[in-house]
Amino acid sequence: MTELPRWTYSGAVRATGNLALLESELHTGRVAASELGYVGEPESIDVIDAMLVEDGGQLVSADEAAETGRDFIATHTQFMMTWAAQA
Repeated sequence: MTELPRWTYSGAVRATGNLALLESELHTGRVAASELGYVGEPESIDVIDAMLVEDGGQLVSADEAAETGRDFIATHTQFMMTWAAQA
């Protein structure tokens, strides 16, 4: 049997208030993990509000926006699912 290292699946969806979009992406992550051989649920699922910064085209957290003096307005929900290493 193959040993599997710690693995993460991450992404972002637009903050529309429709949790079905987020659930769909989380399901996609679970399917990808299963296809790689990971068994069971992820060890953790982290979700944060993020804002698209137009001048850089990147997503920033509320803390990162505050550090640069920007007003934070959530435009996206970022997520990261982590599976523990498996033997």
